Amino acid sequence: EDANAQATVLSASIQQPYGYGRIVRNASGRLERIVEEKDATQAEKDINEISSGIFAFNNKTLFEKLTQVKNDNAQGEYYLPDVLSLILNDGGIVEVYRTNDVEEIMGVNDRVMLSQAEKAMQRRTNHYHMLNGVTIIDPDSTFIGPDVTIGSDTVIEPGVRINGRTEIGEDVVIGQYSEINNSTIENGACIQQSVVNDASVGANTKVGPFAQLRPGAQLGADVKVGNFVEIKKADLKDGAKVSHLSYIGDAVIGERTNIGCGTITVNYDGENKFKTIVGKDSFVGCNVNLVAPVTIGDDVLVAAGSTITDDVPNDSLAVARARQTTKEGYRK
Repeated sequence: EDANAQATVLSASIQQPYGYGRIVRNASGRLERIVEEKDATQAEKDINEISSGIFAFNNKTLFEKLTQVKNDNAQGEYYLPDVLSLILNDGGIVEVYRTNDVEEIMGVNDRVMLSQAEKAMQRRTNHYHMLNGVTIIDPDSTFIGPDVTIGSDTVIEPGVRINGRTEIGEDVVIGQYSEINNSTIENGACIQQSVVNDASVGANTKVGPFAQLRPGAQLGADVKVGNFVEIKKADLKDGAKVSHLSYIGDAVIGERTNIGCGTITVNYDGENKFKTIVGKDSFVGCNVNLVAPVTIGDDVLVAAGSTITDDVPNDSLAVARARQTTKEGYRK
């Protein structure tokens, strides 16, 4: 406005200008034109001042000149920067403002430039979280999406990816190579080398290593989900434990209940999904099949190796397996 310019171009000087339109200046240093990469001579390609593609126009002048733009160029396209040449040819004024923040105006013309832009955004995002009290051990290998919120004193280990509308509380540890998408992780939780999708993890809960929380997994406070455990559309109440090699799907597991190694909720009959309910303070032994729909009461003990097909009332012992037969001397 101070220069009474009909247009202003935002430019920058970069070391590798390939792919950008070049700012061509006249002998007095004023803008002469902008030339695109495919239309540039070798001398013009050697220019390192590039157009950002960001312009401020007098709108009346812009709409007047747009009707005069032609597509007689190497790409057969209508170039908006040609409006600048039309303004200059009519004796108008075009100013150039050069910014020092190259990342702010970087363009994307191919997959290499897209990768560079993503890296720039990754650095900015990680820098923001670190300034707000989050420890990121290796920012170069950590990807955090723009909609993620993270509380202070949380530690993010190398190789972690956090995407979508994920909310992470304070004093959380996200172990190396974990992936979290659209999930809520409450204060004090620990996720070790695991995948968490559309799930919620309560305060001081431990997940992993090598666990998978699928959509609909809801873990209360002080829950333990151990190695090679898969949870899908299941509600694990406070203090519940599923420590090893189990699948818990379409289920409710009560407070302080322990699910033994190798326990499976048999929730699918080939056509429909069915629900398993296990009450509080129960103990399910190793290698148990819970064939849904089935309800296990409170304070129940399910013996190892059982296949449970019927409901079990409170305060009961359930055993559903063949009795062992031993024939001494059989191999002699």
